[in-house]
Amino acid sequence: MRLKDRTAIVTGAGGGMGLGIAKCLTREGAAIVATDIDGDRAQATADQLESEGAVAVAITADITDESACEDLVAQAIERFGAIDILVNNAGHFGTIVGAPFTNFTGEEWDSNYDIHVKGPFFLCKAIAPHMIERRYGKIINISSAAAKRDPTFLPTYAAAKNAMLSLTRLTAKDLGPHNITVNAVCPGFVWTNFWHTLAPKIAEVDPTYAGKSAREVFDLFIANSTPMQREQSPEDIGNMVAFLASDEARNVTGQTINVSGGMVLD
Repeated sequence: MRLKDRTAIVTGAGGGMGLGIAKCLTREGAAIVATDIDGDRAQATADQLESEGAVAVAITADITDESACEDLVAQAIERFGAIDILVNNAGHFGTIVGAPFTNFTGEEWDSNYDIHVKGPFFLCKAIAPHMIERRYGKIINISSAAAKRDPTFLPTYAAAKNAMLSLTRLTAKDLGPHNITVNAVCPGFVWTNFWHTLAPKIAEVDPTYAGKSAREVFDLFIANSTPMQREQSPEDIGNMVAFLASDEARNVTGQTINVSGGMVLD
């Protein structure tokens, strides 16, 4: 119960990694504000957490809208009185896959930057005064191993996730004097809706994976690039988030932690 009496906002909580993170935080005692652009999915997460004995509420929010981020933080504070933890997990890869980078449109760049950089920035900006006033806060940004591996078939996603790492370091420097830590986690291969959608697109543009199912593409990526030879679960990511959100990590800030089965070794 390292997070007893703490409250966390988790974005992109409508399933997959967001749900896994929320579950791990509640197991450590935290109450959860589950937010997602899909309100039904956010509510399903909150309902599931409550059925397991946790305290959770759902709030629909589009994090690419600054005013929506401000409203989200205000509603969460009104509901719980204080917010201790912010997990910027929401993400997507867009609609285009495949090298060269010249295949990608300005809209694709904007979409990835908006959700992976501007959204977390808006939320950090909205919640910072509250955390500064309380002299306490934990912010965890969910980036990606793609930020370290630079896959040529996802340049917009990889670049935006890399920018998130810079945002992590900058905000850590700014908020550190106020007893607020900011860290990033880079997941490796997690079998979620992200890969359900991405893998068939890879099979369409890369002859190596032609004719293979989404799961076969996913398994080949693991076999070819992960020393541990196994996928990561949403709970693997959630366990790291729970540690970074706890006071055991009070002197860890501005760091990027890889949870990738050895795919990224730095």
